[in-house]
Amino acid sequence: MRKSLAILLLLVICSAPFVACSGSQSTTTTPTAATTATSSTFGHPSTSFQLTGLVSHAGTFTLADLEAFPKVTVTINAQSLGAHSFGGALLYSLLQQAGIMTVSTRKNDILRKAVLITGTDGYGAAIALGEIIPRFANKQVILAYEEDGKPLPQADGFARLVVPGDAFAGRYVSNVAQVAVASPGPVPTLGAGTPSNAFYLDGQVMHPAKYDLAALKSLPTVQAISYSGVLLNDLLTQAGTVLDKKKNGILRLGVVAIGSDGYSVLIVGGEIAPKFGNVRVLVAYSTNGQSLSSDGFARIVVPGDQAMGRFVSNLTELQVVALGS
Repeated sequence: MRKSLAILLLLVICSAPFVACSGSQSTTTTPTAATTATSSTFGHPSTSFQLTGLVSHAGTFTLADLEAFPKVTVTINAQSLGAHSFGGALLYSLLQQAGIMTVSTRKNDILRKAVLITGTDGYGAAIALGEIIPRFANKQVILAYEEDGKPLPQADGFARLVVPGDAFAGRYVSNVAQVAVASPGPVPTLGAGTPSNAFYLDGQVMHPAKYDLAALKSLPTVQAISYSGVLLNDLLTQAGTVLDKKKNGILRLGVVAIGSDGYSVLIVGGEIAPKFGNVRVLVAYSTNGQSLSSDGFARIVVPGDQAMGRFVSNLTELQVVALGS
């Protein structure tokens, strides 16, 4: 009888969540995707957040930690909030200190990364690193702890994400609970590269498609800088993304643009959606009225990218990925 009870007790213990009964050995995996905040914190005012993901120095940040960075003040006038000034720490400064993990053998590998910021209610939004790195778009995105010279309202917690230029403030995540650096997944194979004559729009879309020059020219033409082409956002709208039915689902999507040589960069949905960042990223097929020549039949053009790091030539694929649930 005692032996039977002991066996039964052992089976119960081993079936309980997170209990290891086969020894203490554990495995470590490299994080490639952002996770959302723990459900036990949902809905509560935040007093700290976790920095996780592809960083060398993960950790917990409090108000005092944010105040230790140089304070940056930004003035916004979002349709859903009105005019305000916010003070806080640059998101990029925080990530620099933490050390963003990149692959040294890949050119501009940092441009494949995004940051997913999640609040205690589970609401999240992604920022592409190309948006905030000074030599590229240099957007002054901050983790704010002051509003109009005063501490944030209690309902917004101790820190709130503020993204200047977002028209409807969809990426203004309150009660920040987690800041996670993420990669969109496996990297394309590097190669010599050849002129492209078509690309595929695939991944997390309802209507995958193949586009050649004729297909692009059949769509509404838009100009940006010296280029003509099709808005990337229009292609996403036409394809229909899998998160469209979730609240602001576009803010948790990314588009990996891949060239024939394997060079790839990340553009996030909140960056290009008209209600939010409204950056008119083009899938361009001509410049100054001429074909792109050695750049293939189509290339990605990101206005505001000073170093042109996200101008992907010889485009072969636009892969839509989910950066958060």
